[in-house]
Order: sequence, then C-alpha cells, then structure tokens
Amino acid sequence: MKPIIIVGGGIAGVTCAKILHLDCQNLDVILISASPLVKTIANLKTFGRSIDVFDVAEQNLDDLQQSNLKVRLNKVIALDSEQHRIQLDDGEWLPYSKLCLCTGAKPQRIPLECFQSIEKYIRYIRDTMTANDFHKMLQKSKKIVVTGNGGIALEAVYAIDNVEVVWLIKSDSFGSVWLDAGASKFFSDFLHKNSQSNSKTVSKRARYEQDPKHSKQSYDEMGVALGPDWYRGLELKGKTQEKKVSLEKNVEIVMIYSKLESIPISKRSSQADLSEKDPWNVYIELNNGKIIGCDMILVGYGVVPNNQVFLPGNDFKLASDQGIIVDHEMRTSLVDVYAAGDVCSAVWDPNKTPYWFQMRTWTQARQMGYYAAKCIQSHLQSTDPEIYFNFEVFTHVTNFFGFRSTFLGLFNGQKLLDDQYKILCSVTPGKEYRKVILKDDRMKGAILIGNENLEETFEFLIYNQTDLSRFGDLLLEDIVDIEDFFD
Repeated sequence: MKPIIIVGGGIAGVTCAKILHLDCQNLDVILISASPLVKTIANLKTFGRSIDVFDVAEQNLDDLQQSNLKVRLNKVIALDSEQHRIQLDDGEWLPYSKLCLCTGAKPQRIPLECFQSIEKYIRYIRDTMTANDFHKMLQKSKKIVVTGNGGIALEAVYAIDNVEVVWLIKSDSFGSVWLDAGASKFFSDFLHKNSQSNSKTVSKRARYEQDPKHSKQSYDEMGVALGPDWYRGLELKGKTQEKKVSLEKNVEIVMIYSKLESIPISKRSSQADLSEKDPWNVYIELNNGKIIGCDMILVGYGVVPNNQVFLPGNDFKLASDQGIIVDHEMRTSLVDVYAAGDVCSAVWDPNKTPYWFQMRTWTQARQMGYYAAKCIQSHLQSTDPEIYFNFEVFTHVTNFFGFRSTFLGLFNGQKLLDDQYKILCSVTPGKEYRKVILKDDRMKGAILIGNENLEETFEFLIYNQTDLSRFGDLLLEDIVDIEDFFD
C-alpha cells in the first residue's frame, strides 16, 4: 500500500502524523516539513469535555522519526491528485494512498504597494525567524506602530517594553477579534505596564536554534507558526527608558512614506511631531489625515490560508477566505485528499456545530489534526469517524496581559442576531472579568478572564443547554454558587 503523507510541520500536521503513527503501525506514514523545526504539543491538560490547555514546543524534525513514521525536510512544489502523487523541491515524486494538507497560513499583508526601502521596516510575526527579526529591530527602536486587532497585536503590545507604541485599530476598542468592549476596558489599565509586572505564569519549554543554512526565508516560505507565548524568552525592549502606548481608533493606513521629504508639504505642515532634525525610518498616513513617524511597523492583520502550491491543476473547492473546503470528515473535494488546521475552511452543517465556529487557533489546529487522523484511519477501515467529532462547542484558552483568558461557545454572540440574546457581566477591576451570553435563559457563550473555577461549569451549561431562568440576572453574582448546583 502506498504511504499516507502529511504535509506541514505545524501543530495540525505533527498531531495528525503522531496519531496515525500510533494507531496505524502497519502502515507507512510520511511527514513532510519545509522547516527543520516542527511544532508539537507539550503538557496537555483537558478540563471538562474539550477545554484543552497546553504548551506549544519546538522539536527537531528528525526526532519524530519512527519505524513507521518517516520525515522529510522538503518543500512540496506540486500536487498531481489524479495520479495520487506530490512533487518535492528536489524533483522527487512521492505516491500516496491518502494525503493530508496541513500547511497552515501566512500573515495577511498590508494592502499597499510598498517600495523595498519601506518593506525592510515592516515586520510580520509568524515563525521563530520572524520573531527573532522583530526582536533585533525593536532593540534599535524608539517608536513603533502596531496595526491589527487580533491575538498577535494584543500579545505584542503587552510583551514589549522601553518603547513608544502607537496602536492602530479599525474599531472603537482594542482586541476586538477576541474581546468585547467590556473586556477591552478591563485590560486598558495594563496597556502601559511593564509586561513582567503582571506576569502570573512562567513558561518553561525546550528551545532550539534554527540551523543557519535554513534560516533565510522569504515571506512565502515562512516556517511553522509560533505558539501563543512566542514572546517568552525574548527580551523585547526598545531604546527608550519607559513604555508608552497610545491608541488611534477607527483608522486605517492609506499611505507609507520612506522619507520626510516624500510627504507633500500641504500634509506635512499640519503635523507637529514631524521634524527634519530627527527623522524616522518610515512615515504612515492615516485616513483621518494624521501622519505618524516611526522606526518600525508591526503588522497583525490575521492570516490567509497557505495553499497556493496545491491549486494549479487541481479542482479544489475554496471558501470565501480562500481556505480549502473540508466536509465534516476533513475530506476536500479531491479523492483521498484531506486538510486540517489553518489551511482549510470548515464548511459544516450548523446543526452539528451549534456553538462552534472556525477561528484558526492553536486549539483548533490540534483538534483538526487529531480528528483528520481518526477520519483517515476510519476510512481505511471502512468505519464511521463520527465518534471522534468534537466540534459542538468552541473552546480556547490563552493568556492576554498575563491573565488566563478562556473563550467558550459563541462568546461574543457570533451566529446570533443582536436582538436574540442578552449579556450578563461581572467585573472585579484588575483581577477578573466574567461575561455570559444567554438566549432563552440558556447559556450560548462565555468569556472568563482571571477565573479558572467556572470554565468546566460553563462549558457544561453550553453543551447541555440547561435552563438557567431560576438564577435570573444573579447568575454571575458571588452569592450564587453555581458550581455547587452541579455537584
């Protein structure tokens, strides 16, 4: 039998390969990675039914080699789905019986045409190399601009010190990809604080240096993505004596200039902070007319699926976000080709995923990689993988501003109309933020910041759709011990 091939050394790919190696020891499995370092799960703990907490560790690709698991350090340059084979960058064609694409995603770029003189001051954080590159440039910086409103921007603004930060966001509150206005306000007190002053956990993990001969990468050749605590172990400090953060709300970048003299005089004259005596590396013009000079731009616009190499000559169905569409058993539109993680788009029956949606998180990459392996195994054995489907409720645990932050179900009312639900909130400034989404007296989603005690209980309430009318608006009050109710 031809081998099962998994392409991609990120969480989804490595998880898929490991599960197939363990469960299908009579079959040959090949993991292909473009990077000598792969991402793996460490210290996995599962709370409740599907609340996974784990560390993301780097591991040398060769360390994964087993009797029935082979590894290849190559890039895939072509897919011939009709002949069931892929081509590597050394020209070799590898045949497969089943193929799983786990090539992740690439950072979304600034939608502007930039000259090379400007590009060298723009940074995208995606892998070990780009994080180290950002670290080196930050050491030379007095002022940087962060643009984006997702996890990378949140983590970066928290992690960096001794630099002036101008944070550009398109909405009224920061972190809106994850946080509602209340949670954003809760974190606002920590914007200017040193990242170490509020660190409640210390992350310990193995670290590896990438071999210099593999270190040069273009934007299109980025390695496997970093974990949610990518800044641990990096001393992210600029050249100033203190940290200062300012927000520019409801703005977008409309132009980037490489030199002060490139800015039209009519626009320059009204900008008080532009000085020819102390020029910046780049100047950013916003849609509100403001022009900001800085040493570097950090872009955190989210990601786009990394699937371009597989598309020519293959009739993949793609979603509107350009992800490869997979069905509820992780199959693409091509026979014997599966996909998992950020590269795919889960277009599933909403009745099977009532409180789940795709956000391309680490948690979902692990879940999809695991489930894809189970689906491949089940299809080879002509069995039903339904028992392994575990995507009814969205769960994600991370750290923002040093606080454990847990997101459950439709935590910001996703998939619900505004007039269909109500919100209950409880805030202890500087310590804890709790929010639940209720519809017809049943919990649909929740955000818990700084509170681990209610995670399993709230997940249970979402899964089981328990009638909570007896609690009324007191559900989050300290006088109501909802945990004891379910003991």
